[in-house]
Amino acid sequence: MSRTCSVFAVELRALLPIAAPLAAANLSNMAMGLTNAVMVGYLGGAALSAAGLGGGLYFTIGITCQSVLTAVAPLAARAIGARRHRMAGEIAATGLVLAIVAAVPIIALLSVLERLLAAIGYEPGLAAEIGRYLDAIRWGVPGFLAFGVLRALLAASARARLVMIVLLTAVPANAALNWALIFGHFGLPPLGIAGSGWSTALIQSLMSLVLAAVLLLVPHHTPMRLGRGMWRLIRDILGLGLPIGGIIALETGVFMTTGILMGLLGTAALGAHQLVINFASLCFMVPLGIGQAATVRVALEIGAKRPAEASRAAYVALALGAGVMAVAALAIWVAPLAICRLYVDIDDPVNRDLVAIAVPLLLIAGLFQIADGVQAVAAGVLRGYRDTTVPMLLAAIGYWGIGFAGGWALAFPLGHGAVGLWWGLALGLLTVAVLLTLRVWACARSAERGAIAPIPVATQPTGLSAG
Repeated sequence: MSRTCSVFAVELRALLPIAAPLAAANLSNMAMGLTNAVMVGYLGGAALSAAGLGGGLYFTIGITCQSVLTAVAPLAARAIGARRHRMAGEIAATGLVLAIVAAVPIIALLSVLERLLAAIGYEPGLAAEIGRYLDAIRWGVPGFLAFGVLRALLAASARARLVMIVLLTAVPANAALNWALIFGHFGLPPLGIAGSGWSTALIQSLMSLVLAAVLLLVPHHTPMRLGRGMWRLIRDILGLGLPIGGIIALETGVFMTTGILMGLLGTAALGAHQLVINFASLCFMVPLGIGQAATVRVALEIGAKRPAEASRAAYVALALGAGVMAVAALAIWVAPLAICRLYVDIDDPVNRDLVAIAVPLLLIAGLFQIADGVQAVAAGVLRGYRDTTVPMLLAAIGYWGIGFAGGWALAFPLGHGAVGLWWGLALGLLTVAVLLTLRVWACARSAERGAIAPIPVATQPTGLSAG
C-alpha cells in the first residue's frame, strides 16, 4: 500500500505543475467571456442577446478548429520525450501555418452569418446587431487559433505556467478594453456591441503575440522553424487532430441542440438550462486542464519508451479528475439554491419558475460531474496515446445515439420535459466516460506490450536532426 501511495505521489508531482496552470488558464478564458457579457449587458437585453449568440457562434466554430490544432501537444510531447526538441519546434511551426490557413475560411464564414441568419427568419434588427459583433470579433480568429498552437507547445515543454500568466493578465486588460471601446472612454468613439467584439479580437491577437515572443526570445531547446518534412507533419497533425475536433463538435453540438430543444419548453426552462450549463462548464474547466496535462504526460512517457510510466500517468490523471469532480458534485448537491442565487434573484417572483426548474437540473448535473470529469481526462489520455478516431466514434454513440436520443424520448414522448432532456445528457456522459475509460485501459495494455510505437515514422522528416 505504501509503495502504491508513493508511486501515486510521484506521478502527482509530475502532473500537477502542468495541470494547475492549464486549469487556471481555462478558468481565465471563461472569466473573459463573463466580462464581455456583463459589459454588454449595460447596453440592454437586445445587445446582450446579440452578443451572446454571436459569441456562441464564434467560439463554437473557433474552438472546434482550435481543437484540431491541439494535436500539436501530444506530437510535440512525444518528440520531447524522445529528446527530439527540434522536431517539437517544427511541429509547432507547422501548426501555426495550419492556423493561418484555417483562419481564412472561418473569417469568410463569420462575414456572411448575418445574411444567413436573416435568411432563416431572424428579425432584421437582431441579425444586424449580431453582424456588427461578428464583423469585429472575426479578426481575432488568427490569434485565437495561433494561441491554441503555442499553448500546446508550451504545455508539451512543461511551461504551462506562461499560458496561465498571459491569460490572467488578459482578463483585466479585456475588461478595460471593453469599457473603453463599448462606451467610448479615453477619447475613443462609443462602438457599442462592436466594441466588445474588437476588444476580444485585440486581446486574442495580443495573447498569441506575447506567447510567440516568449518562445522566440527563450526557445528552451524548441526553436520554431519549418523543416523539409512540413507536409508529413501537416498529415500527422490533421490525422490526429481532425478526430479531436470531431469529439469537441459532437459534445458541444449535443449541448447546443439540447438548448434549442429546451427553448421549445418555454423561457423559464431555457433560462434554467443556461444557468446550469454555465455553472457546470465552470466546474468542467478543472478536469479539462487535467486532461490537457494528461495528454502531455502520457505522450512524454511513450516518447521516452516508458509505457508502464505512461499507464501510471493515465490512471493517476483519471483518479485526480474523478476526485476533483466529486468535490464539485458535493457542492452542487449541498447548495443548489445558493448556486441559483449567483445568477438570479431567487426571491423575485419573476424568477420563481426558472429556479423551480434549475434546482432539479442542478441535482442531475451533480450526478454526472464525476462522469464528465472522467470522460474529459480519458479523452486527454487517449490523445497522448495518439488514439483519437475510435474515441470520436465512441463519443458519437454516447452523446447522440444514447444521450440525445434518450433525452428527447424522455422529454417529449414520455413527457418529462426539461428534466428528461438533462437525464439524457447524464446518460450520454456516463456512457462516454465508461467507453473511453475502457479504451484507455486497452491502449495502456497495448503500449506495455509494445504495440504502440514511441515515435511515429511520419513525424521523422528525412534529414531532420534529433536536436
